[in-house]
Amino acid sequence: MAIFIFAIVISSVYGAYRSTFRVTDSTESVVEFSNMARIALERITGDLESVHLGNGGSLQGERNEGATGRSDRLTFTSAAHLVFSRTERAAGYAMIRYATEVDEESGLLQLYRIDVPVRPGVGPEIDEEKGFLLCDSLAEIQYSYVDTEGNEHEEWDSGERGMVEEDGTRTGNFPVMIRLTLRFAKSADTEENTVFTTAVALPLPHGAETP
Repeated sequence: MAIFIFAIVISSVYGAYRSTFRVTDSTESVVEFSNMARIALERITGDLESVHLGNGGSLQGERNEGATGRSDRLTFTSAAHLVFSRTERAAGYAMIRYATEVDEESGLLQLYRIDVPVRPGVGPEIDEEKGFLLCDSLAEIQYSYVDTEGNEHEEWDSGERGMVEEDGTRTGNFPVMIRLTLRFAKSADTEENTVFTTAVALPLPHGAETP
């Protein structure tokens, strides 16, 4: 009888400890995801708020499907070039790309920021280099683009949507807002996700009025 009662007590205590450890582990994961999301969203927001909308500026948003969800890619001209060398000029424009790569161990996505100095309208093209790792453990990264009429699009190409002015100058047509969703997961197999979203209003071109 004593052994039976002891087994019941031990089972109850073990169950309580297991639940506590599960909650603690889940909380730690959420905190870790929150820190990565904050850094990533602040960096992407800063880059988009400095996007170059003038002559030679461009923005391309590509929708891609991955094993765990969407793995969209975004490329644009920005004045938010980051300098990591004393010999490099602090000012200037850059072609910035946010791209993903699958982590072979976890099966989740890693988000990279690629920053190549350019002169607007001149190039060079971005190659397939990874750039700097911004965050990992992503099940999905998704962009959507809102036009001047309030319509939302899953892809965008400022070149194809470009307009020709009266003097023959071709200018890019940019979205007025970009929505971004980051979905984090512990592994590629789990259905438990932590989602972070934000929306970035692009700066108005010189002389433009709010629609």
